[in-house]
Amino acid sequence: MSLRLQLLAVGLLTLVLPWTGLRYVQEMEAALRAGLEQSLLARAATVAAALEEQNTELCAPASCAQRLGATIYAPPLATEPELDGVRDDVWNAVGDPLPVGPEHRVLAGTFGRYAYLFLTVADDEIVYQRGPLATPYGDRVVLAVEPPDGPDWRLLNTAAPGLFRSQETSPDRFEPSEVYDALVIAAWAETAGGYALEVRVPMSLMGDTLSIGVIDVDGAGAGTDYTVDLAATWDAESGATGRFIHQRPELLSSLGQLGADNGRLRVLDSDGWILAVAGSVAPQAADEAATLSGALFRWLLEREDPPPPREQPSGRVADETLRQALSGAPATAWYGSGADREAIVAAAVPIAVTAGAVVLEQASEPILTLTNRARARLMALMLLATFIVGAGLVGYATWLSLRVRRLAHAAETALGPRGEIRSGMPGASAGDELGALARSFAELLERLREHTDYLRTLASKLSHELRTPLAVVTTSLDNLEHEVKEPTAEAYLGRLRQGAERLDAILLAMSEATELEQAIRATHAQAFDLSAVLASCCKAYADVYRDREIAYRCDTAGTTVVGSGDLVAQLLDKLVDNAVSFSPAGSRIDVTLAEVGGELLLSVANRGPPLPAKMRGQLFDSLVSIRERRDNRPHLGLGLYIVALVADFHGGRCEANDLPDASGAIFNVWFPRA
Repeated sequence: MSLRLQLLAVGLLTLVLPWTGLRYVQEMEAALRAGLEQSLLARAATVAAALEEQNTELCAPASCAQRLGATIYAPPLATEPELDGVRDDVWNAVGDPLPVGPEHRVLAGTFGRYAYLFLTVADDEIVYQRGPLATPYGDRVVLAVEPPDGPDWRLLNTAAPGLFRSQETSPDRFEPSEVYDALVIAAWAETAGGYALEVRVPMSLMGDTLSIGVIDVDGAGAGTDYTVDLAATWDAESGATGRFIHQRPELLSSLGQLGADNGRLRVLDSDGWILAVAGSVAPQAADEAATLSGALFRWLLEREDPPPPREQPSGRVADETLRQALSGAPATAWYGSGADREAIVAAAVPIAVTAGAVVLEQASEPILTLTNRARARLMALMLLATFIVGAGLVGYATWLSLRVRRLAHAAETALGPRGEIRSGMPGASAGDELGALARSFAELLERLREHTDYLRTLASKLSHELRTPLAVVTTSLDNLEHEVKEPTAEAYLGRLRQGAERLDAILLAMSEATELEQAIRATHAQAFDLSAVLASCCKAYADVYRDREIAYRCDTAGTTVVGSGDLVAQLLDKLVDNAVSFSPAGSRIDVTLAEVGGELLLSVANRGPPLPAKMRGQLFDSLVSIRERRDNRPHLGLGLYIVALVADFHGGRCEANDLPDASGAIFNVWFPRA
């Protein structure tokens, strides 16, 4: 396991601290929520008992019966609408409209002593009544109301847009009667898709029943042939009308007397329709919310409470949990409201006498209910968890420091008093970063030890190279002293020259790398054509190495680089000389220039023995030679070292590999383009 994962594993111990505190706070919050639920249920039960004692009727017996027609709910309006047939902000705040047939919609509301209706009718051909009692009677709307003295039908029909009074009518044909009623007033306005109708009806005329019918007349302009379509909210088969439900002022007065300052009280009828609303749901002020601890507790106590369910249709409680109270079982529910997800708790209890329910809703601020005792216990648990985590971290840090100290001591004592190198490192078998560091130190020291051993044997290698020519010179000189006048003196003198020349070549090879480094530092880089330099050199090699075939090929265009052409020529000299040394007579040496990855690649390939695997990474080091056979020239392992120097000067790199078919070796040098 890596050191990073070990530190992460130890760091996970710190989760004990927040986990312990979180568990405790969650348990406290659950207990506080349960207590708040019981408190709200008790308050709601008190209101329900008070309404039972007052014998408050939630609906008239006739309206409480099951009706087949659609129910129209009218919530209180904020302001009194202006009868102009225009849907303004007053109607936009009501909610979702009720469908009248497949295309028409109606909104309802109450203000003071009146009920208001806003009807939008989709009609591609508006037909107005041509004259009093003239047929066709045109497009019109029918209201079916049921005041205390019996059913009543009202016809909304006009000859032009604007304000008009309703007329009495009768079912089936719904014809105009010319008997007008000034109590029901409507405003007709044409719209882009038809027309809009805004109606005001006295509450005394409404009762508990209301149905709406839209009569559409089409084709009246082509003569006596026309069509009449009816879309209504009453039951199509039986003609039974629907309920008209609105909030009851007497219930609102009773709720005001019972008190609804802390939360919102709602009274429901047996179907879940809201008959009265008092109070509001607003988060309580929290002084601790602005503090750091208060924000922390608020975040810890945050729950995934669902948002309040949307009332569909508008005015009817949609939460199935709260609707259980309509069946006689008390119920509670939690919601999350607002951007900060304030918790809202709702409690519903049944009203046994009138078969309704009371719903009490209140915003919950759990951070205010945390006591000092709970906080003290929480801090004690946090301190205990902190001690456990701290002890674990101190123990791990001690163990880690011991490992680092052992590794540092081993690195400091790696060099012995007599120059011996100890490559062993403690902890090299570990699988983490410290183990990798120990292995890297051990590998570095091992390579340094090998290089030191090589330097120690360098004297013997140089002695071997110099002993033979010196012996030749000495022997020749001895013989020359005795036979200076003999004919064989010329042969001894020739051998003396050869030995001197070999000594000169050895000294020249040993100083060539140093002179080249000095030359590189004095060379000014300039742009030149690499392919031209390589081609010129290869032509010269054909005369120098007559027993080899030097083949040059350029596979790319644009071979300009920045550097020195003379240094590149020296680089190629060393590579070709190396290839000639390891290739048999009559073989071919391939010199290739190509483009690879945006760089220019110079390759020199020859047929011969493969490269030794252990020395492949050291071929371009100084004084490294792998030649097993000797010829008349000294080989001190400086040729490829010079290649590496020239490549570094041009910003490139070099590499040696075997040919893919293992028939020889290939040396690659990369040059960046100009």
